[in-house]
Amino acid sequence: MACINYITGASGFLGTHLMEKIAPLNPDGSRFNTVTIPHQEISHCKLQPFENFFFLSAYGNMFDQKDEGKTIQANLLDLLYIMNQAREFNFKSFVYISTSSVTLPVQTTYSRTKKVAENVLLEYIKRFNFPIAIIRLFSMTGVGEQEEHLIPKLISSCMHDEKIDFVPEPCHDFVDIEDVVTGILYLSKNQKQGIFEIGNGRAYSNQEVLELVQKCTGYDANVRLVKSMRPYDLKKWKSTKNQWFKKLKPRTLEQTITNMVKEHGD
Repeated sequence: MACINYITGASGFLGTHLMEKIAPLNPDGSRFNTVTIPHQEISHCKLQPFENFFFLSAYGNMFDQKDEGKTIQANLLDLLYIMNQAREFNFKSFVYISTSSVTLPVQTTYSRTKKVAENVLLEYIKRFNFPIAIIRLFSMTGVGEQEEHLIPKLISSCMHDEKIDFVPEPCHDFVDIEDVVTGILYLSKNQKQGIFEIGNGRAYSNQEVLELVQKCTGYDANVRLVKSMRPYDLKKWKSTKNQWFKKLKPRTLEQTITNMVKEHGD
């Protein structure tokens, strides 16, 4: 029997939430008709016929991920290897997670490799009419987010008086991880083609996020103000092509932070 789903990046923040929806655990710990491909095995795996492929794995978007060779391998070469096999099958959908940073004035190796991958997939759509959805994600947040990210750090600072460095000016369009999963599954189910943005269309500055976290926790954060904006940081970074996503009624940032604070307390 052909597997229904393939997924790379299943152990990451997005992958774990997506797996809960597409392949809930059986009593014996297995998952029904879903095959995960570990990061280190992508470049030599052998695919079988499938219905849906979720390419979530990436490298180079975290502060400590500085190996350019690994960035090129994970974001582009691994994708080319997979697509060379996938094109032989009559699949229902292929979802590739890109990044909103491909549109920024200042580019990085990470965003450049994602942009090249986008162009490759657009060519597959043009030439073969494949059902490929390229998703430009904005800033995912929510329950289970990595502790080193802004909102979890601010929550810990408020709840435990942990002192953290803080840059108030940068802006991001935050979107709840559960809403991201809803958007991905909508595009996959409806066999959408092309580039899609997943973001709420609202740019929150770090300062505004700080104030929301303080409101939701009822405590003040212990922050040390620093001036260290990254070269690609903007004071207005938000989704502008997200009308399809808004119809899915995503959560507000305050609702997301409230859930994160509750989970932190529990």
